[in-house]
Amino acid sequence: MKNKIWLLAAVLLTFTGCDNFESLNTDPARSSETQPEFLLSNAEKRASDLMYDSYFNGRIGMELSQYWMGTDKTSDGRFLFTNDGLWAGLYAGPLMDLKEIGNYYDRHPAERSAHTLAVAEILKAWIFHVLTDVYTDIPYSQALQGEDIPQPVFDQGREVYAALLGSLKTQVEVLSGTTSGVIRGDILAKGDVQQWIRIANALRMRIALRMVDAAPAEAKAIIEEAAKNTLASTAQDVFFPYNVATTTNRFPYNDVERPLVEFAVTSTLVDYLQSVNDPRLPVFARPDETNGKYVGKVYGTEANLPTMIGLSKPGVIAYSGSAKGYVITYAEVAFMKAEAAARGMNVGTDTPEALYNEAVRASMTQWGIADAKAVDDYLKRVPYKAGTWKNVIGTQKWIALYMQGLQSWLERLRLDPKKPDGTVLFIPPASGSLDPDVTDVPKRLKYPSNTRAANAQNSADAAKRIGGDTQAVKNWWDVE
Repeated sequence: MKNKIWLLAAVLLTFTGCDNFESLNTDPARSSETQPEFLLSNAEKRASDLMYDSYFNGRIGMELSQYWMGTDKTSDGRFLFTNDGLWAGLYAGPLMDLKEIGNYYDRHPAERSAHTLAVAEILKAWIFHVLTDVYTDIPYSQALQGEDIPQPVFDQGREVYAALLGSLKTQVEVLSGTTSGVIRGDILAKGDVQQWIRIANALRMRIALRMVDAAPAEAKAIIEEAAKNTLASTAQDVFFPYNVATTTNRFPYNDVERPLVEFAVTSTLVDYLQSVNDPRLPVFARPDETNGKYVGKVYGTEANLPTMIGLSKPGVIAYSGSAKGYVITYAEVAFMKAEAAARGMNVGTDTPEALYNEAVRASMTQWGIADAKAVDDYLKRVPYKAGTWKNVIGTQKWIALYMQGLQSWLERLRLDPKKPDGTVLFIPPASGSLDPDVTDVPKRLKYPSNTRAANAQNSADAAKRIGGDTQAVKNWWDVE
């Protein structure tokens, strides 16, 4: 009889427990949702990790901008890319985190922070701009909808640009207004509302200048407005602050635990920096360990040299676990102002020459060159010349964007700069291209294979619209 009573009690406990299982196994002191501040921090780090990934930055961006060339593997420098995960990484990672911030506030309207939402939208604009410039037409208006829209349409690049510029202007207005809301979890600007206004305007300038040859009047209006309140010193540079002390917070590609020999600096970079005695050379590259000389690898050379014998590795800062994951810098803003002024835009009272000099000085400061006389002497060797401003500014901007591989490649496409004297700066791969459609430099990346399979019709429509899913197809703003 006693055994039957215990059995009945066990059965009753089992059935009543089923009804209360969720409540019994939920910690009332712990949220079942990810808070916006954690989503924001995670999005900032994940985005920076992808932008500075050893493949997406090192193999693609740094090689297409001819800063580096592979030593262990050379096919990427000859335009045969084997990892197309940048697209999926950005969409499924930081963009979804930022989208979820809005979803969280929709579920909890009383907690809504207009400023946090504005920051999330600014970050989304930064990431979407990279995506549309790298791939051209992309999912935007229907993106990030999950199971509701599993196969989003691809918006035209020009339309994405218009939407991003409209959003950034709106976020500046929101942040400039009286709406309150502490920005928690912000690593890039530490919750500084005024800094986020400056960042948004800097991104507006970058986007507008990218399209300046295709839509000059529209670009001019945006740049002139945004230039009034944007980054004003290197102290306001925007970057993710990696930390060598913590394994998970180190710069994505670093030599903290092992020496790195996968890349050599190119002869394109080394030879030009040496020709003008550029004080940044020891920062960007290391002397070869066998002969003490700076020796760059000829871009696109097939031969593998995994031991780096006779070649210069990237500088110590490039491989530091505490390297900065730059989003946008004052030096870039100053170069944008210099170009805008050279094009006749009103970005203040300074001349194009003064703005160019300021941009070069900002880059020197950013990279730790503190000798003022050395910088003054350098500017005499690379003076501003109005008649060849595109080459003068373009070459120096290329140097200043070192480590920002994707952005440097895109600026190369837009400006196509030569050396200030008009001679060739960039070269085709010395051993030839492995892409039959491209001989000099890819104009875009192909849509990822997973996207072509999972969203076949929309990706096919987009490919047809832009002129084919090849690396030879120019973006809409690349009209030169």
